[in-house]
Amino acid sequence: MNMELIKSILVKSAFCLISLLLFPFSLFAKKTKPNVLFILIDDLGWIDLSYAGSSFYETPNIDRLRSQGMMFTNAYSACPVSSPSRASILTGKNPAHLQFTGHITAIGRHRYPAHGRIIPPKDKMYVGLEEVMISEALKEIGYKTISIGKWHVGNVEKYFPENQGFDINIAGYEHGSPSTYWAPYSNPDLDWNPKIKNLSDGVPGEYLTDRLTDEAIGFIRDNRDKPFFMYLSHYAVHTPLEAPTGLVRKYEKKMLTDKSQKSAVYAAMIEVVDKNIGRLLGELDALGLTDDTIIFFCSDNGGTTEATINTPLREGKGFLYEGGIRIPLVVKWPGKIAGNTTCDEMVITDDFYPTIINMVKNGSKSPEDIDGISMLPLLKGKKSLKRDMLCWYYPHYSPQAQMPGYAIRKGDFKMIEHYDPVKVELFNLKDDPAEMRNLAESNPGKVKEMKKMFDIWLKKMNPVMHTLNPDYEGK
Repeated sequence: MNMELIKSILVKSAFCLISLLLFPFSLFAKKTKPNVLFILIDDLGWIDLSYAGSSFYETPNIDRLRSQGMMFTNAYSACPVSSPSRASILTGKNPAHLQFTGHITAIGRHRYPAHGRIIPPKDKMYVGLEEVMISEALKEIGYKTISIGKWHVGNVEKYFPENQGFDINIAGYEHGSPSTYWAPYSNPDLDWNPKIKNLSDGVPGEYLTDRLTDEAIGFIRDNRDKPFFMYLSHYAVHTPLEAPTGLVRKYEKKMLTDKSQKSAVYAAMIEVVDKNIGRLLGELDALGLTDDTIIFFCSDNGGTTEATINTPLREGKGFLYEGGIRIPLVVKWPGKIAGNTTCDEMVITDDFYPTIINMVKNGSKSPEDIDGISMLPLLKGKKSLKRDMLCWYYPHYSPQAQMPGYAIRKGDFKMIEHYDPVKVELFNLKDDPAEMRNLAESNPGKVKEMKKMFDIWLKKMNPVMHTLNPDYEGK
């Protein structure tokens, strides 16, 4: 046999042997980009977790997540109600910049009351297709994207997830919150989009939080070998308050000795959410994906006072006080963030978009034309983002507060100017986190300074503005 032919056969044989030996390892080769799992809980209060100090609520799995990542003590939603804060998460832009400052609602009086001192702006109730959502940015660099659960940033099919960069949309519909059980899913007002997997095979008694987690686990199993971005937006713990009877009885019994909270049903809902987060974390462990998955856990606004007591914070959802806008936030980034760390720097939901982009693209520059600041320096241990202030423009009569206005926080100081009824409040949050002592009259210079800063910010954002009501008959 020709020596050249023998050499060729030997070389090819050796190559095949090496390939066969390496093949099993190639199946488990680390992906070039980490997965991103974004868990959003609806109306979960800042204090509604055992890691945050609650003696009543039981959240061992979320506590585990907190122990593995960084907790932010001064995290804020961009709005005291749902839709605008969700829009800021998905776009990195402030609701004022998006001209989307009020929540999507089919009930006109919640947006445009007939006899108020101001006329709220008739702004958008959707995120326009010209905006580049985080899903679109990640899909462009090879991510498989999925939205599971509540959408609430576009009330017609044109603005639904599958038209905003998500490959898959499960259980997202135009507005409102369904029951946590299956029976009400025949309600025609929900107006399911036929292109959405509408979970119509659910059975009476199946709990929605459980089912959404089932769908999330199924997606992860199917896409374990490619980088994915999952936006898991639970309907819980929003009203209506419904939970498994056995768990409700557990917390009714607990309330006999622990008077710190007001609703056994709400507490049971939180426990169901926690158990399902545990299931999700367990699945990542079982599939060997834990070390390759970034996790964000947060709420869209403060807890509603109908369901929870937000003490030591004042009020709750719908208010510009801390109880309405301060939210729980945990970020886990295996190998990058030390476990059980804490950050006291103020951050806002606008910041999540550029942070995620920086994390998956190895510190590349943040997208242009957004308002958020990347939290990457904080995640790497730095103490400050060198941010001057945070601002909220909320010229709407929320169902909870009926107090349109704006707020600005600069350092320890926070000012709220209410449009109806007219009032200015100034607080030092370091000394008075409950916002009980109004310093506006004793510190007019600080009020003037903060008003000027807010006016400059508002002009830059260019929102649709409210107007005075010429028919207003009050003072």
